[in-house]
Order: sequence, then C-alpha cells, then structure tokens
Amino acid sequence: MTTQQIELVTVICESVLESSIIELARSLGASGFTVTDVRGEGSGEKRAGELPDSKIKVEVVADSTLAKSLMAETARLYFPNYSIIIYSASINVIRQDKF
Repeated sequence: MTTQQIELVTVICESVLESSIIELARSLGASGFTVTDVRGEGSGEKRAGELPDSKIKVEVVADSTLAKSLMAETARLYFPNYSIIIYSASINVIRQDKF
C-alpha cells in the first residue's frame, strides 16, 4: 500500500459561516469537504449574537498550496468578526487522486 502526504485543513467556526466557508474552499479548488456539528470551549470570549453550542467543523483535504490559501483567506475574511479557528495537519492518504 502506497500513501501520499497531503494536508487536512480544519475550520471550527460559528454555524452561520458554513456556506461561506464551503464556497470559499470550492472557489480555491477544493474538490470536497466534511461538515460536523461540534461543541467545545476555548480561551476566546463569546461574541455578541453568537449562538451557544452552535459551532461546526469543516474539514478539507488539500494539497499544500490550496491549504495555505484557504487558511490565509479564511483568516483575512472572518477572523475580525467571527469566533473561528483554523489549523492544518499533514496526513497520509491512499487515494490522492480523490483530492
């Protein structure tokens, strides 16, 4: 079995951003994504109007160029006004042609 290294970009954000994050990922070239409802707590403060426990996790498997672009654009567009974190991790996949 041969594996290829690729990036997993994870965005945890307010659920109101779901369609915007997906549209951004697609516009940058992502071929797919996974969305999960999540809960948690961190060091950040709640923002006005933020719904408690209304967070999602959007995961995108991408090459390093797309991953960097997605992270940079997400930060630029949404960090100033939304409760959001984004991170990436190197992963190994078997079917790289799917991404």
